[in-house]
Amino acid sequence: MVTPRLTLVQYPGLRRGATLSPPCAKVHMALRFKKLDYDVIDLQGPWQVRRYNRRGRVPVLLVDGVPIVDSTDILTELERRFADPPLTPRLPRDAMWCKIVEDWADEVLYFYSVYLRWCVPENVERMRRVAFSGLPVPARWIVPRLAVREVRRRARGQGVGVKDRATVERELDECLATIELMLSTGPWLAGPDPSRADLAVCAVLDQLRIERLTPGVARTIESRAGICAWTERLHARAASAAG
Repeated sequence: MVTPRLTLVQYPGLRRGATLSPPCAKVHMALRFKKLDYDVIDLQGPWQVRRYNRRGRVPVLLVDGVPIVDSTDILTELERRFADPPLTPRLPRDAMWCKIVEDWADEVLYFYSVYLRWCVPENVERMRRVAFSGLPVPARWIVPRLAVREVRRRARGQGVGVKDRATVERELDECLATIELMLSTGPWLAGPDPSRADLAVCAVLDQLRIERLTPGVARTIESRAGICAWTERLHARAASAAG
């Protein structure tokens, strides 16, 4: 069988081949876990993404030029085309739990990272200074403002954006405690092997561990030995794309 050409359309990171988007990082890790070759197209905003996805959202995976959108749908298609090594548990109960955890990471945990990066004033300034300083003028001024407006709108719609900072930090800490509790029963989050649930959760936590952008929460995560040991095991199989 001829392997299709794979191209990941994403928002870029602080270094070559990386990303500051948890959903894009999740797809990177799946491609690396399956040892697939792929190219990357870096874009700067929704107005560019709409050439590939009319919704203006990344990631988009081009499979021989045909777009697949949404990180969950992309992983499902990768599982269909490249079944080995699998990212979906074989046992039905583990597969069910994997689905629950992946959706929780994408729809709940992800928005805590959005809040802490885009709704905390000092972290917004870090994003502006670190992530956007390399853009040409006037994009260097325009892109951060548009990003803040759009991301905060989404966070309010999801619900976390209407909470105060202390509540969000407390709830995130409860999430971290829950992840450690889940890992206390086995090496992975959903079954005896790494799965797409592990990728989804790790992709969010990897972003929050970027010291230059969210130093407070990065130190909080680093203090949790169980999570750090798990991410180290996972990165040995699927290198992080955060940063």
